[in-house]
Amino acid sequence: MLRLVKPGFGTILPEDTRAHEEWIAELTGHDFVIEGWHCDLSTGIFLVGEMAQRVHALEQSLCGLLDIIRGYAENHRKIVLSILEEATAAASSFCYCTDITDSSAGPLFCIGTSSIDAEAATGRMQGIFAFSTPGR
Repeated sequence: MLRLVKPGFGTILPEDTRAHEEWIAELTGHDFVIEGWHCDLSTGIFLVGEMAQRVHALEQSLCGLLDIIRGYAENHRKIVLSILEEATAAASSFCYCTDITDSSAGPLFCIGTSSIDAEAATGRMQGIFAFSTPGR
């Protein structure tokens, strides 16, 4: 289903390991930098890698959701927010593609999963960012 979708696309499914693995396999078959990230849902704090930090113009690798999406194309932010809000409500597999407004890095892909433990009021989202870099 991913087939290198265009910026502005996003989808969320009930937790689906097969779809998640297929999406990642498709991206790894192309010339993208792939970097992991995760978010503790009890705090809302994301931890992103160095390249994602640069691409997102973040001051540090620990940040919040709004820090991450503020550099996304304005017409894509609502899509991304909706997907990530749904992912915090129920265990999910999700992906989206957007453009970074102040970057020549090309489209940014995000593929992730969420796990929720309602009884313990905890959860986690984790996944990968995939992007091309200038000159690659």
